[in-house]
Amino acid sequence: MPENILHSTDDRPTKLYFGYADATPDLEALDVKTVHPDTLLESPAVFTVIGESHYVGLPALGFHELCSCRPVSLETAYETPLSTDVERTFRFDGDTLLATTTVSGRPIDAFPGPETATVAFRFGPDAWTTICVDEAGYETYHTYPEYGLALYTETSLRLHASRAGRSSNGDEVTDDAIHETTTITPQQTSEHTR
Repeated sequence: MPENILHSTDDRPTKLYFGYADATPDLEALDVKTVHPDTLLESPAVFTVIGESHYVGLPALGFHELCSCRPVSLETAYETPLSTDVERTFRFDGDTLLATTTVSGRPIDAFPGPETATVAFRFGPDAWTTICVDEAGYETYHTYPEYGLALYTETSLRLHASRAGRSSNGDEVTDDAIHETTTITPQQTSEHTR
């Protein structure tokens, strides 16, 4: 979305799509706004704000997340409506790691602002995409002033026990460490609300 140009009611997005893959998607087709290299799970990572949302890649661990206002064609794909009353949990189980993403619709006033984000891009008045990175995951905000919405995501990543053996604090890493409240199957389109 070009800066300072609001969507007409006919072309404004109504859903956000999340795609996960173990191979790098076609990044040449993305409208890259800003790129931030970092480290996640002690591996090189890239956090990118794109014209439609964001891309996160950990090539060495076979994890790629593409989030867009347009449908995505990746191995595992989900969608969520742009609404303040939505809460969903998505899961990607790759060869090396397990990713769990929780999406939560919040009023736009819940957006903490770009100041503490690791990477941030302003598309227009009150329209932001921000990513905040920590040691084992990341959080994003996508604000949609036309809906009064701050769509929040929290993604946690865990290495498979067979590959990692032990976490950085010495505890054994197992799939039992993941707790989910709701799991949405790929390409499921029915709306789940809190």
